[in-house]
Amino acid sequence: MARIAYILPALALGLQLCAQGAPAGEGAKGRPNTVATPALSADQGINPDDLIAVRATPYRPKLQRDPFTAPTDADQTNKGDMVDDIGVKGMVVSNGKVMAVVTDARGSVRTLPIGHKFRDGELVAINDKSVTFHQWELSTTNTKIFRTVVKTFKREEGKR
Repeated sequence: MARIAYILPALALGLQLCAQGAPAGEGAKGRPNTVATPALSADQGINPDDLIAVRATPYRPKLQRDPFTAPTDADQTNKGDMVDDIGVKGMVVSNGKVMAVVTDARGSVRTLPIGHKFRDGELVAINDKSVTFHQWELSTTNTKIFRTVVKTFKREEGKR
């Protein structure tokens, strides 16, 4: 039994080495393999020197702005709202779907469903008294690391 423990691994190793075959670059009888390449003729119109020639490609930037200036407010408004700029007014149920009534920094009132994406976060839950957001860093693409922001409903002015 002890001899089988030594013979079987040696036999398996020998079979693996034999199965690898001849080294790369040699044929069946030790002759080197040659790869047939089509010859380029003058009537095809392809000059081999043109294929490897180095040509200068000028850089033509499309963005014409100073990289050291801060973006303007007009640039920021086109990118969407941020979680900190959202004010929560209440909730509505429409066709069995719960939606949050919110105001943005521009003063417009909208209804947003669960899962609505902001520039730096996402609306994740709505209950009777508050709305929960997941907010991540604006300078990163990692949405797995977030902080939870809970905003309670704001009372309308004039109602007591």
